Amino acid sequence: MKRFSTALTGAAIAAAFALSATAAHAADSVFIAADTNGDGALTMEEVSIAMPQATEEAFITADIDRNGTLSEDEFVAALNDGVLPTNS
Repeated sequence: MKRFSTALTGAAIAAAFALSATAAHAADSVFIAADTNGDGALTMEEVSIAMPQATEEAFITADIDRNGTLSEDEFVAALNDGVLPTNS
Protein backbone atom coordinates (compact mmCIF):
# COMPACT_ATOMS: atom_id res chain seq x y z
CA MET A 1 0.00 0.00 0.00
CA LYS A 2 1.30 3.49 -0.81
CA ARG A 3 2.64 5.52 2.10
CA PHE A 4 1.50 9.12 2.29
CA SER A 5 3.95 11.90 3.02
CA THR A 6 1.36 14.39 4.24
CA ALA A 7 -0.23 14.40 7.67
CA LEU A 8 -3.90 13.74 8.07
CA THR A 9 -6.16 16.29 9.65
CA GLY A 10 -8.81 15.35 12.19
CA ALA A 11 -11.44 15.62 9.45
CA ALA A 12 -9.50 13.28 7.17
CA ILE A 13 -9.19 10.75 9.99
CA ALA A 14 -12.93 10.93 10.59
CA ALA A 15 -13.52 10.49 6.86
CA ALA A 16 -11.23 7.45 6.76
CA PHE A 17 -13.29 5.83 9.51
CA ALA A 18 -16.59 6.74 7.84
CA LEU A 19 -15.57 5.49 4.40
CA SER A 20 -13.85 2.28 5.43
CA ALA A 21 -15.60 -1.06 5.26
CA THR A 22 -14.39 -1.93 8.75
CA ALA A 23 -12.88 -0.09 11.69
CA ALA A 24 -9.78 -2.29 11.43
CA HIS A 25 -9.24 -1.26 7.82
CA ALA A 26 -9.72 2.38 8.78
CA ALA A 27 -7.24 2.08 11.63
CA ASP A 28 -4.72 0.49 9.24
CA SER A 29 -5.20 3.31 6.74
CA VAL A 30 -4.76 5.96 9.42
CA PHE A 31 -1.65 4.22 10.79
CA ILE A 32 -0.04 4.03 7.35
CA ALA A 33 -0.83 7.68 6.61
CA ALA A 34 0.39 8.84 10.03
CA ASP A 35 3.65 6.88 9.72
CA THR A 36 5.27 9.65 7.70
CA ASN A 37 8.78 8.18 7.82
CA GLY A 38 7.56 4.68 6.91
CA ASP A 39 9.36 2.88 9.74
CA GLY A 40 6.32 0.91 10.89
CA ALA A 41 6.00 2.75 14.20
CA LEU A 42 4.41 6.03 15.28
CA THR A 43 6.21 8.62 17.38
CA MET A 44 4.36 11.10 19.56
CA GLU A 45 5.13 13.72 16.91
CA GLU A 46 3.52 11.64 14.14
CA VAL A 47 0.47 10.92 16.30
CA SER A 48 0.06 14.58 17.29
CA ILE A 49 0.26 15.71 13.65
CA ALA A 50 -2.29 13.14 12.50
CA MET A 51 -4.47 13.42 15.60
CA PRO A 52 -4.05 16.88 17.16
CA GLN A 53 -6.55 16.03 19.89
CA ALA A 54 -4.42 13.09 21.13
CA THR A 55 -2.61 13.86 24.36
CA GLU A 56 0.84 12.82 25.49
CA GLU A 57 -0.82 10.96 28.36
CA ALA A 58 -2.91 8.95 25.87
CA PHE A 59 0.22 8.18 23.83
CA ILE A 60 2.08 6.95 26.92
CA THR A 61 -0.89 4.79 27.90
CA ALA A 62 -1.05 3.32 24.39
CA ASP A 63 2.69 2.54 24.35
CA ILE A 64 2.32 -0.84 26.05
CA ASP A 65 5.95 -1.93 25.63
CA ARG A 66 7.25 1.50 26.71
CA ASN A 67 9.66 1.86 23.80
CA GLY A 68 8.57 5.41 22.94
CA THR A 69 6.70 4.49 19.76
CA LEU A 70 3.40 2.85 18.88
CA SER A 71 3.38 -0.31 16.81
CA GLU A 72 0.37 -0.85 14.59
CA ASP A 73 -1.03 -3.32 17.14
CA GLU A 74 -0.65 -0.79 19.96
CA PHE A 75 -2.25 1.92 17.81
CA VAL A 76 -5.24 -0.21 16.84
CA ALA A 77 -5.72 -1.38 20.44
CA ALA A 78 -5.60 2.23 21.67
CA LEU A 79 -8.25 3.24 19.13
CA ASN A 80 -10.45 0.25 19.98
CA ASP A 81 -10.10 0.89 23.72
CA GLY A 82 -10.86 4.61 23.37
CA VAL A 83 -7.38 5.61 24.57
CA LEU A 84 -6.78 7.53 21.33
CA PRO A 85 -9.59 9.55 19.74
CA THR A 86 -11.14 8.28 16.52
CA ASN A 87 -12.32 11.68 15.32
CA SER A 88 -11.94 15.39 15.98
